[in-house]
Amino acid sequence: MVTPDGTPPCGQTEPEPCLRCQEFDLAEAVARAEHDGSRETDCRVLRKRHQQAEHGGQP
Repeated sequence: MVTPDGTPPCGQTEPEPCLRCQEFDLAEAVARAEHDGSRETDCRVLRKRHQQAEHGGQP
């Protein structure tokens, strides 16, 4: 949870992790382990699009 300006509420140091972001990170790691550079790039692009759409560009 974050406040409208994108900062965590008082008493909370970090926002809760986003499940979708974590799924993209995992998929990218799997692709990297399988030496699938194309899928690895796809995961990064999709995660960036997700972040822009859902998190206002915040990681």
